[in-house]
Amino acid sequence: MLTKIIWLSEKVGFHARSAGQVAAAARKYRSMITLQSDEWMADAKSALSVMRLGFPPGGRVDIITDGADEAEALEALEQIVQSVEPVQIYSE
Repeated sequence: MLTKIIWLSEKVGFHARSAGQVAAAARKYRSMITLQSDEWMADAKSALSVMRLGFPPGGRVDIITDGADEAEALEALEQIVQSVEPVQIYSE
């Protein structure tokens, strides 16, 4: 299991377009991929599930991957989130 912590910028939160991009990328991998915001978790392969997390500006996004291709999945999702806006990234 791998985890990456990302803090979103104060200017932009995580919106529908971002959620769709994350879900599309996540569906390419066999690993279980979960996003977490505070105490809530969502299946990253479902755009609706990701949207329900409601990542606000300045919010924290934890990307958790578990499975055969977890490292590749984590890197891909990290790149998607970074492309959305400036972020701070922490490995755990």
